[in-house]
Amino acid sequence: DQALQSLKELVQKAKDAEEKKKKKSKSTAKWDFGTSPHAQFGKTFDDTLKAFLLWARTEEEKKEINVSKAFRRLESYASWMDDTGTVLVEPPLSASSVKDALEIWQMKSSVSAKTKNLVWWFDMGAIDTEITKKMSADDSLRAFVWFSHYVMYHPSAQEEGMLVVENCDKIGFYKMITMMPMKLGTQLDRLTIGVLPVKTKKFYLLETPRWIDVFMKILGAFMSKKMKSRMYLCKDWSEIENKLGGECIPKGWGKLEGSLDVGCVPEEYASS
Repeated sequence: DQALQSLKELVQKAKDAEEKKKKKSKSTAKWDFGTSPHAQFGKTFDDTLKAFLLWARTEEEKKEINVSKAFRRLESYASWMDDTGTVLVEPPLSASSVKDALEIWQMKSSVSAKTKNLVWWFDMGAIDTEITKKMSADDSLRAFVWFSHYVMYHPSAQEEGMLVVENCDKIGFYKMITMMPMKLGTQLDRLTIGVLPVKTKKFYLLETPRWIDVFMKILGAFMSKKMKSRMYLCKDWSEIENKLGGECIPKGWGKLEGSLDVGCVPEEYASS
C-alpha cells in the first residue's frame, strides 16, 4: 500500500533527523513506539499506522488519504505515549491488568446497527467517585489508554467514527473536578481529543447539571460551527434510543432499558 509506505518513510526521516541532532535519549525514543500496546490487541505496528491513515481519509468519499495529516497526528501520538514513561509497559498493558479499573470507571462500548458507529458509553451515575479519588493515577491512566486503543483498533470506529454517550447524572462541579487528579484529566483530554486517530462524530450528554449547561453556552461562543454540531444536550432519555437504536444500549445503563449484555472488558479480550 503506497500510503502506508509513505507514512513509514516519514517516520524514518523524522527519526534520522533527530539522530543527527544527537539527542537520542528523548527525541528519537518516541519513534521506537516502545509503549505501544498493539501486540496486546493481536495487532502489528502496521495496523497502528493504518489506523492513522484511515483517520486521515477525506470525509466525502473516504478514498483519498492525506498522509501528511496522518503523520502529524502520529507524531502527537508518539510524543504522548512516550511521555508516559514506564507506566504502560510495567506491567504490559493487557486486558486482565486493567479489568478492575475499567469496572470502576464503568467504561463500555457497543456498535449501533442504526448508525454503524462505535458507541462509547460513560455513566457518571454508576461511578463511585469516592473510589476513583483513591485510585492511583497510573491505574486510571492505564485503563483509559487500554480502552482508547480498543476503540482505535475497532473496525466500526475506523470506518464510521465514534459516538460518545455520557450520563452526567446531574453531577456537581466540585465532585466532577475532584474525581481524578487534574493532571490526569488534562492528559486524558489531550489523548482523546488531539492524539487518538478516531473521529468523534457526536457527543450526546444526558442529565446535564446547570453548571454544564451554562459552561456549554459560554464555550459555544468560541466553538467552531463543526464542533458545535457535534455537541448534543439530550432533553429526554428516549432520544438515545431514537437516534442509536435500542439494541446497542447496555443493560443497566442510566435510566434506559438496555438489553445488551456487555462487560467493561469486551468479550473478545476477556481472557487476555
